[in-house]
Amino acid sequence: LSSVAANTNANTNANTNTNTNSNTNTSIQAHRSAVWRVSWAHPEYGQLLATCGADNSAAIWEEVQITSTNNNTTNINKNWVEKARLSDARRSVNCVEFAPRHLGLMLATGSADGCVRIYEAIDVVNLHHWPLQGTIELEETVVHEELGVTSLSWCQGRFEPKALVIGGSSGSVLVYRYSDAARQWQLAIKLRSHARGVLDVAWAPNVGRSYHLISSVGMDGKAMVHRLKRTKNNSNPSNEDSANLTNESSKTLQCESSVELDTKSSEVWRCKWNVTGTVLATSGDGGMVKLWKSDYYRNLNLNNNDRNNGENAGLSWRCVSEVVGDIHEA
Repeated sequence: LSSVAANTNANTNANTNTNTNSNTNTSIQAHRSAVWRVSWAHPEYGQLLATCGADNSAAIWEEVQITSTNNNTTNINKNWVEKARLSDARRSVNCVEFAPRHLGLMLATGSADGCVRIYEAIDVVNLHHWPLQGTIELEETVVHEELGVTSLSWCQGRFEPKALVIGGSSGSVLVYRYSDAARQWQLAIKLRSHARGVLDVAWAPNVGRSYHLISSVGMDGKAMVHRLKRTKNNSNPSNEDSANLTNESSKTLQCESSVELDTKSSEVWRCKWNVTGTVLATSGDGGMVKLWKSDYYRNLNLNNNDRNNGENAGLSWRCVSEVVGDIHEA
């Protein structure tokens, strides 16, 4: 088991526990200033960690095993080694996240200059080389404040086009998809915005659902769950063009609802889905983690008029558990 924490003194603390008798804590001098976010790569690629910070860069780290011999005694130590430093951003890099396993060893970063950059290790054996594969330049109205891009999250669908949900300092929540035909990232849909900057976004894993779920939390104290459905593209491409389109890439996304969670007016800073995308966890300044689930019984009782009126119709969420973050009460 591995855990990692970022802090504002430029260090990243990694904890690796391989068995019940082994517990290794490591502090990495990752950046020259505050570390904002960290992200683990899929274990298939080894112990890889990405960090980003206020020094306008993101870094890739790998845990390597070092063997030494002293007085006929063999010692095995594990250290974190910097493999690459991504310094294309002109301002602070606020968020970083590895792509899902099926997309390969790919990484997205969002910075205060209003740009999302996508990198990929073409050769997973050579982790020193991460060429820039694409960029997403957000509109000035989305990043008019100093923070620019504040959060991002990858679509987890294995049979979906590459997609990202991006949160901006203006409160905008945007979904971008990669077009194989145009060979560039394109804006797919604008979701309901927050009154102030977006603090976090999370795209729920899709396990057999016919729709997508995206959560967002903002500086306005609101937490929302956006439900997106797939719709067929109404355009009629020529036979030559349609031959280049897959079934999934010819579908567009449409927002069915954007539901505000009843957070009791408490501030919410972070949100995260479980591995099946059925439970949402939110945390804030109250020292409490709340778990949310869709209220299926209430949804079933909604009549047709309720479903067709208002953006909150057709879907309801309720808090099913509260975890107080005071270890002295445990």
